Amino acid sequence: MTGTAIELRGVTKSFAGADHPAVAPLDLTVNAGEITVLIGPSGCGKTTTLRMINRLVNPTDGVITIDGTDIRQRSLTDLRRAIGYVIQQIGLFPHRTIAQNIATVPKLLGWDRARTNTRVGELAELVGIDASMLKRYPSELSGGQQQRVGVARALAADPPVLLMDEPFGAVDPIVRAHLQDELLALQARVHKTIVLVTHDIDEAILLGDRVVVLNVGGILEQVAAPDDLLASPANGFVASFVGNERGIKRLSLARVERLALDAGPVVDRLASGADIKAAADAAGVDWVGATESGRLAGWVPVEDLRLDAAAPLTGTELRPVVAQLRPSSSLRAALEVILTARSSTALVADEDGTYLGSVTLETIRSGLAS
Repeated sequence: MTGTAIELRGVTKSFAGADHPAVAPLDLTVNAGEITVLIGPSGCGKTTTLRMINRLVNPTDGVITIDGTDIRQRSLTDLRRAIGYVIQQIGLFPHRTIAQNIATVPKLLGWDRARTNTRVGELAELVGIDASMLKRYPSELSGGQQQRVGVARALAADPPVLLMDEPFGAVDPIVRAHLQDELLALQARVHKTIVLVTHDIDEAILLGDRVVVLNVGGILEQVAAPDDLLASPANGFVASFVGNERGIKRLSLARVERLALDAGPVVDRLASGADIKAAADAAGVDWVGATESGRLAGWVPVEDLRLDAAAPLTGTELRPVVAQLRPSSSLRAALEVILTARSSTALVADEDGTYLGSVTLETIRSGLAS
């Protein structure tokens, strides 16, 4: 899915009695099938901007379109039924069961019972709600479980757009991390156009395909992919807002698969002593890894080998590789492995164990610089 799903052109919002507008003239496009995160300090208008998209707040001026249609040309009822909405307080109906909460919009749309029940079951599975919970009431669920129900309810009528206002702000950090991961996994399956508001830069960087940084008064400072935002802040405000550990944050975004891997101190198990010594010397380590049929088999200290033998690794008991990464491993994970291992080199293998190359601190540095 590509293209523009939502567009704001010259959108402003001023509240009666306020000295300054809550949102200055704002031009913004939201790409279809992506997560766009709005972030900024208190008073930057991020929640106001979100609410203008479904007309919970009406703009003072400007135009907002969804799929090219001005939202003012649609009835409020039709517009809001076509947009899922998730808030920090969750807002479940306490007197309704979980199943009834999820079925709120399908019921309003006049779906029959069989279709509604099927959809409730699909969504419960999709967001990780056990079927046994569907007959319970919100008060019987944990905060994290309630938030899952809120997401399921927002998705009930399969809306193309999902608005999320501080969706994980009311849960503890551990649950919050789980819910963030679950949202990314869910998005990989449903590919919704999501606009999410947060005050947490780490959450914005983790979740966003694009991050929109707003300043007080709804002034747009920068729109960028998370890595671009960290690598090249548009100005001092953005640099200050994203923090002083931009390089560390980038480590969490980048993956080993984007690196130009080194050959590393790894040889075939039938390699000669000369080849073993050359591989270890080239990598500047005192050990060598061994492969069998291209798959990583283990490692051994060079000092334990008789390099004058025809094939020193034949018959040698290999040690398991602890400092090992997958192509999908983050550079932060790679750094952690290197810092805690006995060597400055970590080995990379795919899910089948096929050896792909090695990572060093210099490899990581070069990867971030490219």
